[in-house]
Amino acid sequence: MKVIELNSEIINYLIDTYAWIEYFLGSSEGIKVKEILEKGNVNTSIISIAELSDKYCRENLSEVLEDRYSFIINTAKILPISLDIAKNIGIRKKELRKKSPNAGIADAIIYETSLQHHLIIVSGDPHFEKLDNVLFLK
Repeated sequence: MKVIELNSEIINYLIDTYAWIEYFLGSSEGIKVKEILEKGNVNTSIISIAELSDKYCRENLSEVLEDRYSFIINTAKILPISLDIAKNIGIRKKELRKKSPNAGIADAIIYETSLQHHLIIVSGDPHFEKLDNVLFLK
C-alpha cells in the first residue's frame, strides 16, 4: 500500500467502487479500506453507487444492495457529478488511457471527482495504479 502524507494535514479520501467491493468481501484489501473508513474523512462518487448497483444486479445479489447502500451513505459523503466534473471527463479519460488503455468513463469521473475535491483515491483498480493521488491497495 502506497503511503501518502500531506504535511500532517488531515487526508481526505475518495473510496472507489473497487475498494467498496473489497471492503464488503472482507478481503485483505478490504481490511485496509476498513482502517481508512474508521479514520473518517471519506467520500465516494455517485458513480460508484451506480457501479455497485450494476454489479450486484448482474450477480443476482440486488437484495444486499440496500444494506450496502445504507452503510455507504452513513459512512461517506456522496459526491455528485457536477457540471465542472462533467465538462472535464474527456480530458481525464484521455489522460487515464495514456497509462491504462482500457480506462472508461466511470474511471474518468472518479479521477476528475478526486481532483476537483482534492481527494486521495483509495483503489486497487489497475486503471488508477500509476496516478499520483492514489492509495493503491495491492
